[in-house]
Amino acid sequence: MKNIFKHILIFAVISFSSCGILDDDGSSLSPLDSKINFKVIESFDSYDAVSVPQIFVELQTEKIYGCSNFGIKASSKIENKSIVIDILGIYIPGVCLTALGPAAGRIKLGHLTGIYEIKFNYRTFSDKYNLLITDSLIILDGKETPNTKPLINFAYRYPKNSFAYYCGTSLENSSICQDFIDTLSSVINISEFHFSQIAEIPYPSFNYGYSYDAPTRFFYYENETEFDKIQDVMRSFKQNHFSEGGITLSIISWMNKKVRSWLL
Repeated sequence: MKNIFKHILIFAVISFSSCGILDDDGSSLSPLDSKINFKVIESFDSYDAVSVPQIFVELQTEKIYGCSNFGIKASSKIENKSIVIDILGIYIPGVCLTALGPAAGRIKLGHLTGIYEIKFNYRTFSDKYNLLITDSLIILDGKETPNTKPLINFAYRYPKNSFAYYCGTSLENSSICQDFIDTLSSVINISEFHFSQIAEIPYPSFNYGYSYDAPTRFFYYENETEFDKIQDVMRSFKQNHFSEGGITLSIISWMNKKVRSWLL
């Protein structure tokens, strides 16, 4: 009898360690079965959140799953200059969004600067990387392992009091992209700057699908009071210059404030 219970106990331990555990909502947590790709970037809590940007770690599996809403469940802690991320497994929701995609996860580290060690732990591995966060750059030092892979080694942080400018239109109306900047600079003080190619740019890149999608341009402005004038400038410009459709102007600030011509 003792041998029977012993074998049952061993079988239960093996089963729970190798299979997902089902929750009441139908979701489960399965063992990690893929290499983890990751990047350390500056971002926001959500797409529409307006705030000072913070440091995030974004994770995704190398493996592509049959459901696009699989997640990477992880916990994190920061102790002195050590960032520890414990990978718990692959989160499988009760409902499958039937499209191919990796499992993904996102961890907010907050407002950080300085030199850190970032460690990824799982049952079978512990990988370490060196992380330097300056006022302008995020630098990740370390090589790919069989378990983890950094996707970006150099990333810019959002320059304070900056914005990105996007414009899409027809080839015949392409001059309107510069016309708006000329109009804006007559109302508020802006100065253009350029990112070098040494690192990933934090601002999103858009292609509106027009016959002319202007290269993204970047500007500094003086303060938030000045930035908040942009909406009225763009509204007036649209009324005076958009005689037909097919023109898109968009501005996104370093705090994720958005001004978009189609919403004015």
